[in-house]
Amino acid sequence: MMPARRADQPTVYSHLVGRDVSISSEEWKHECEIAHLASMPLAKRNTFLDGVPGSTDREERGVKGLRGEVAVARLRSEIERYGRAIKSN
Repeated sequence: MMPARRADQPTVYSHLVGRDVSISSEEWKHECEIAHLASMPLAKRNTFLDGVPGSTDREERGVKGLRGEVAVARLRSEIERYGRAIKSN
């Protein structure tokens, strides 16, 4: 069940959800993350997601080092889905 939206909260169309969502929703937060990742040059995105091999520095571990391989695979899938959605609009 979706949480009730307050009438005074602005909404925006989410390509990933396929409908308007509140700009304070988790759906929109996720879409903004995916849009940001999709806008990165591929090499930079891969380093951001996979990290620098052998690094123990938090900033160089990448998303994989912080959230794990499953999360990175899910993000890559969402980036592809987002790219297809914005091309079809």
